[in-house]
Amino acid sequence: MDEWSGLAAYRAVEGIGAEPEAFIKMAMDAARALLLQAEAAMDAGDRPAKAKALSSAARVIEFMLGLSGAERGALSDRLAGVYEYTLAAILKANAFDDKEAVAAGRLTVEQLAAIWRRIFPDMGQTV
Repeated sequence: MDEWSGLAAYRAVEGIGAEPEAFIKMAMDAARALLLQAEAAMDAGDRPAKAKALSSAARVIEFMLGLSGAERGALSDRLAGVYEYTLAAILKANAFDDKEAVAAGRLTVEQLAAIWRRIFPDMGQTV
């Protein structure tokens, strides 16, 4: 089992039975971690690792994009726009080795996660 399969398996087990708010936090944390890995791989000149991390991050964002359309409305449409922007940044980063695009995608995920955590704070944990 490679590192990515192990992370996916851990996240799947961790997510079973999680409240939707906690599950979204896990997804955002995973996307952020993958974007950080992509940045590190780009700095190291490791194109295969960069591509793998960005591909995995894109899958997480695509999953979140799919969830945003579950209940149509103004909020879900705005979230979809944020996810589409992030996905476009990831795709640009992968296609053109664009470090600024990775950073833009990561910043978007971090800002969205910060808002999400203010709305749904972790009980008993310091953020």
